[in-house]
Amino acid sequence: MNSPPKALRRLACALVLMAPLAHAFAAGIDRNTINAQYQTDRSTCMGKQDTDARQSCLREAGAARQEALQGKAGDNTTSTDWRRNALARCGVHKDAADRATCERLVNGDGQARGSVDGGGVIREITTEVKPDAAPSR
Repeated sequence: MNSPPKALRRLACALVLMAPLAHAFAAGIDRNTINAQYQTDRSTCMGKQDTDARQSCLREAGAARQEALQGKAGDNTTSTDWRRNALARCGVHKDAADRATCERLVNGDGQARGSVDGGGVIREITTEVKPDAAPSR
């Protein structure tokens, strides 16, 4: 039986862990409630048999707790939230041209194929780059 890729498992774990904190934080919860949720999440993580899954789950639980304490927890359910998140990920590119290409992909330029069920969506964009002028001799 094929197991889902680690990134997909981590994403699913993060979503599961963030949901209760997001709604609770929106209701104006206190630090004790956040810590109680963290302990519940941590207990769930410790029940995982797979070492990698357990470690990933614990990291996500800690990150979810930290974000809730900083007031950053949100449910990220709107397309605006998803787009803002995707654009923020383009910031990893230090080269301006690479960052611009990433932003174009986020904004829908290029082609996409595949599916989440099939293991992922591949986004592709073709950019024509002209070679530098040949050096004169």
